[in-house]
Amino acid sequence: MSFFGNLSKKAVEKVYDLASKVEGGNDYLISATNTVNTLVKGTDPRVYLKHGNIIQFISRTSGRSIQIVLSRTNQLICNAIGGTGSQYTNACWVVISNQNGHYYFHNNNNFLGIQYGQVVIIPSSINQYPPREAEFRVHDVLGSAHAIYLESVRTPGYFIGFNWNGEPCQQIKIETREKFAQFEIHPISRWSNTQPELINTRADTFDPSAPPSYWEATNELNNQTRTDHRSN
Repeated sequence: MSFFGNLSKKAVEKVYDLASKVEGGNDYLISATNTVNTLVKGTDPRVYLKHGNIIQFISRTSGRSIQIVLSRTNQLICNAIGGTGSQYTNACWVVISNQNGHYYFHNNNNFLGIQYGQVVIIPSSINQYPPREAEFRVHDVLGSAHAIYLESVRTPGYFIGFNWNGEPCQQIKIETREKFAQFEIHPISRWSNTQPELINTRADTFDPSAPPSYWEATNELNNQTRTDHRSN
């Protein structure tokens, strides 16, 4: 068997042609990119994307995690200014995988999704199927051992993205490599038999309590930043 296994030469060439691009809506090409990237870099960014695992997404622009907060109008929204570790319960996401190799991510049955071209939180319940707008393809960032993109299956070409301030990007339809749509996975726990096994040494338990308000979360982050500056 060749170095690239069952991948055709044309598929491999296509993957490297896309080194500066992102092509949405193509499961085969995504799989080829993952295989090539894993062989070249020696690691697979999707290793923690197992059904039932609890993870966090760290934005490559803000350097913070995606979290759920309450808006001034008591609507659930998300931003990328959350903390890292299981103590930040509103920044923890449970992984759901399906037979198509796609994924859903929820916090207490509130799903990360894309609706009408915008990054949103979609409330659901344990008795409902995950919302269609919350189904994602996971792309490798070619050349990176850790980074991924999250593309909407319902609206191909649209990707989860946050700006440098951690706010959802207004334009999330992309065709070229964009840092605002890149995330690294921080594992919190993995599902082992019937119990979650913690793999974050700073973690105690996962508490799906209600998230703080957006303004509370923002003020806490600003206070932490000022404290860090004073200590330096």
